[in-house]
Amino acid sequence: MSYSFTRFFFLLFSFLGFLSLRSQSEIPSPFLFQSSDNELQSAVQWAKEKALSYAHDDSDPVGFWYEAALPNREAFCMRDVSHQSVGAEILGLSKHNSNMLLKFAQNISESKDYASYWEINRYNQPAPVDYESDRDFWYNLPANFDLIFTMNRLFEWTQDSTYIEHPSFQKFCSLSLNEYVDRWALSHDVITTRDRSLFVQDPKAFPKNRFGKNRGIPTYNEGGRGESLLGIDMTASYIAGLKSYIEILNHLGRDQETEVYAAKLTDELHFLNTFWWDASKKVYRSIYYQDQSFDYFMVGKDQAYLHYLLYFDVLSKPSQINTILNEYRARQQSLIIELKSYLPILFYEKNEPATATKIILELCDEANTRRDYPENSFTVIEHVTRGLMGINPSQEAIATQSRLEASQWAKVEGVSIFGTQIDVEHHSRYKTVFSNKGNQKVLWKAMFEGEYDRVWVDNKILQTQIEKQNGSPVSFVFIPVNEYQEVTVAVED
Repeated sequence: MSYSFTRFFFLLFSFLGFLSLRSQSEIPSPFLFQSSDNELQSAVQWAKEKALSYAHDDSDPVGFWYEAALPNREAFCMRDVSHQSVGAEILGLSKHNSNMLLKFAQNISESKDYASYWEINRYNQPAPVDYESDRDFWYNLPANFDLIFTMNRLFEWTQDSTYIEHPSFQKFCSLSLNEYVDRWALSHDVITTRDRSLFVQDPKAFPKNRFGKNRGIPTYNEGGRGESLLGIDMTASYIAGLKSYIEILNHLGRDQETEVYAAKLTDELHFLNTFWWDASKKVYRSIYYQDQSFDYFMVGKDQAYLHYLLYFDVLSKPSQINTILNEYRARQQSLIIELKSYLPILFYEKNEPATATKIILELCDEANTRRDYPENSFTVIEHVTRGLMGINPSQEAIATQSRLEASQWAKVEGVSIFGTQIDVEHHSRYKTVFSNKGNQKVLWKAMFEGEYDRVWVDNKILQTQIEKQNGSPVSFVFIPVNEYQEVTVAVED
């Protein structure tokens, strides 16, 4: 191609990019959060506006996308998209999520040893900052499993079968849990003795090697005190990928195919609770090094990624969960935003709303020099929706559970879920108003902390059911809610 044609296309793409940047703030969202806590309300409003400012329509070559990388890269990264996707879905960015995940799934390849592109830019190309060629690129190995986990989460949130039925997603799952695991030696029986320089190009034959051992980092933790061989998040993500794919296969009616993955899951869970668990200290180790030593919880520049055990939901013992949360509660002031942005929902779910809200306010504060990182604003939307308001898919129902402090109220409007939109208003923890704003009937699971024999549903009394959450009782009822219907449920305080 001649210089003049190259220059023409460069100018054309730059102009289209300029138009896209101008139009990104015009993408609307019905999402609105109101609260008796004015500071929190202002923080969430900032997060909404900031997140939408990063959303782009389909005028770029890559199609619908939002920024999910370091600011101003004009790109989206596998880890960031995985973490931002539910917040994006709540805001109504469904086309963006499905397009971006599909791009990652479609770019898995044998030439990259069954990795995808770590980061894709607006021009539908691997971001040059992370990619030189299929032989030389940056990649964090938990990403494939994280994406499978995200596919399943988005299917549960949207009920959009594309995430589990599309051939590209199916191919990505199968390759990631088989060829990818084998090629990168990620199974429990070989991972502790794997070559950390696996697939690093010979510098004599390949002198322009930009990324070296970063072509396949076996953790999301890019720091540490030396050459890390493995991070606990590598194991946690693999477990999450296996669990998610088993659920996907079950949804597809392919139960007979789950046996091999269930056996792998059992082995990896055993590995997590033996190799990574320090029985004498009763804590999980975090990083495994070349000299066969471990790190536990770290602060400062080099930070432990134990929160992935909670994010990927791979622990079952409350004592282990509480130990990790205690560490993060004590050290959260010193955490980088990529890690701190995972925390609020974990504290909401453990019935610590004051701690969770405090972290959100810190994340959104003008004094936070990194608050413009796209991951921050998108995840704040998820924290208040799923955490504070307790809105979550529960099989075929939409569950709600207030985690407000006493005498508080909060309302969230225009939440996109199950292909419709809902409004939810909580008054303390004793009364919830649910509005179905869409044109399809939904099933509501109204949940309240504590044991109650009955609840008032509008002017009628219904008997409750009881279940345990984190060892504590929760009362609930199932209520069909017709299109454009509003229902109020209350318990006696």
